[in-house]
Amino acid sequence: MPEKRVRLSLSAQNLLGLGLGFVVGIFIGEVAAVLQPQADVYIRLRQKTGLPYLVLAQVIGFGQLDRDTARRLALRGGGLLVIIWGLTCLVIFAMPLTFPEYESASFFSHALVEPARAFDIAELYFTANPFHSLANAVIPAVVLFSSMIGIGLIGLENREHLLSTLRVVNEAVVRITKFIVGLTPIGVFAIGAVTAGTMTGETLQRLQVYFITFAAAAILLTFWILPLLVTAATPFSYREVIRVSRDAMLTAFVANNAFIVLPILVERSKELLRKHDLADAQSESAADVLIPIMFNFPNAGRLLTLLFIPFAAWLAGDALGIGRYPELFLIGVSSYFAKAQVALPFLLDYLGLPHDLFQLYIPTTIIGGKFDSMVTAMNLLVFALLGAAAMAGFLELRLRRLLRAGGLILAGLVVTEIAVSITLATSVDTTYHQDEVLRRMHAPRHDATPTVHRDRTALALDEAPVGLRALERIRSRGTLRIGYDPENLPFSFFNLDDELVGLDVELSLELADALGVQAEFVPVSWSELGDELDRGLIDVMPGMWYRPFWFDSLRLSEPYFTATVGIVVPDDRRHDFATIEAIREQRGLRIGVPLDIRQLEFALDHYFGGADVEFVTVKPSAATFFAGSVPDLDGFVMPAESGAAWTLIHPKFTVVVPQPEPVKLPTAFGVARGADDLLAVVDEWVVYANSEGIPDRAYRYWILGRGAEATGRRWSILHDVLGWGEGDSDGR
Repeated sequence: MPEKRVRLSLSAQNLLGLGLGFVVGIFIGEVAAVLQPQADVYIRLRQKTGLPYLVLAQVIGFGQLDRDTARRLALRGGGLLVIIWGLTCLVIFAMPLTFPEYESASFFSHALVEPARAFDIAELYFTANPFHSLANAVIPAVVLFSSMIGIGLIGLENREHLLSTLRVVNEAVVRITKFIVGLTPIGVFAIGAVTAGTMTGETLQRLQVYFITFAAAAILLTFWILPLLVTAATPFSYREVIRVSRDAMLTAFVANNAFIVLPILVERSKELLRKHDLADAQSESAADVLIPIMFNFPNAGRLLTLLFIPFAAWLAGDALGIGRYPELFLIGVSSYFAKAQVALPFLLDYLGLPHDLFQLYIPTTIIGGKFDSMVTAMNLLVFALLGAAAMAGFLELRLRRLLRAGGLILAGLVVTEIAVSITLATSVDTTYHQDEVLRRMHAPRHDATPTVHRDRTALALDEAPVGLRALERIRSRGTLRIGYDPENLPFSFFNLDDELVGLDVELSLELADALGVQAEFVPVSWSELGDELDRGLIDVMPGMWYRPFWFDSLRLSEPYFTATVGIVVPDDRRHDFATIEAIREQRGLRIGVPLDIRQLEFALDHYFGGADVEFVTVKPSAATFFAGSVPDLDGFVMPAESGAAWTLIHPKFTVVVPQPEPVKLPTAFGVARGADDLLAVVDEWVVYANSEGIPDRAYRYWILGRGAEATGRRWSILHDVLGWGEGDSDGR
């Protein structure tokens, strides 16, 4: 007889694919980034059928009901759904309280200057154009519209013609979905390899925070909260609920699929009804109807993945405020009529969290999906038992029993919180490792060898022949003298290898190249800048703000960059400065400002006008503020782009941009008042540089931190154990 081939289950294939992906990522390191397009394609394929399936499932699910069933479902099932959703949301709210505290900071992000989206029910649910909602994945509006169509079909005589067609289309969508799901081993292989090869060990380690809290929340719901809900209102005991659900939960967990256990759940619920002599046509009908129908509604298993949102916020260093949880739950529940692959990206975007964090979620579903399926199985059984009790008339709502169940649920939640907190505190390393990430950055080009003066004592004044114009003097000298501030992160600063680097340094090198001369960097005194330009001590000064303060002492080129005025504050006070309104409500503020207050006069009036505030000039630089040399300051006003860089070194601080309407700072090169020829050339170069994307590349590298990603090679077996590629660039 021929040997029987053993075929791995899809769940086993997924685990194998993820495991191989991690092995490959660890082996080849950063080279695994070449698999990023494959990972992106898989994620988009998973999302592609989400909205079509949602629309079809809602229309068919509601449209096939008769009036009596729909009425009973609305009256009985609706209340049960709300209770279960509420308890699930309580757990989701509670679990982030166990997340360990840690210092975090990141490079500048556009999210800092974008106003937070206000909660708008009309925008989310009642858009005038449903096709616009579909095209832009506004899931709550899509859910409402699809449900309205389905409800509108109830009772129509000729509805079956449409429903039969929609069922065929739905089968096609399901078939496509199954095909895409079959690609999961390949998809998670690519995602696993990219994650293990490119992501920092710190991030990977902190991913276990989500695993642990999700698993704990799933166990709490499955084995404590949901069974107690049944025992509080029915004759069934806790032990009986666990016993009849055991097989279904185990099967759903192992198979990573709750759909396959629907028949088991129906039969087990009827079995329990018969044991208590409560089985009749009405109660058994409840089990037959409620379990299949409710499978398509958001259940505790699906909703539990909402926990990824507060985890993503925590990982990004901006924990979700308590005030945003009601918004999260309201939008999240309606969004979860769709699959998590569609709902979570929508919620990340809506709440202003980094969209690329969604890629972290996909691998978690390999294990987390098992817990999700287990919770779903218990949720459906509980719904069937409570629904049967409600419809058959043996639901017992006694205050004493409800209070007892409520107390036990809260006690279980507290015990779980304590256990998870201890586990995370002992297993997750929260040591801050980003304080040198900026100072490890290097210039992206190596061909330039500028002269860098640390002081001006040995610097001779311009000895070019008298009468030459500025540009002629520069070419006669053979160098372009560029002013710099050694502590102007991330525009000009010395890295750990004692090299002068930064955005302004890079652009100045490009300008010198365009002029055909060498770059010569000279430290400046901001208070004497106009005089230093006039005397020829320096020729140009990058990083000059377009403010009237400078107009009498120097000339400014075309802007090459636009900064945003922000306020650096202690981490725990970020919300006190998040809006202009919040700032003006405070009293007794002491705010630090750099050098001359007139440079920021408009910004200060815009943000602090009407507030009780004292402005304190902080000299000589921002480093003075961060060192705590000026006591009792509530914050320090500076460009948000610079503030974000400083918070990398000082993570106890954060930078905020008060909303709405942040103040912008166009930034340019400064030249001497009489240097019209030099100014004309610099203007021309700025226009050319912008057309070539030179400032944009420098912005991404230094401001957004793309250069930090390449400051060192990611550890890999290929390079660090086998020694392959030793002669390659170190990633600078």
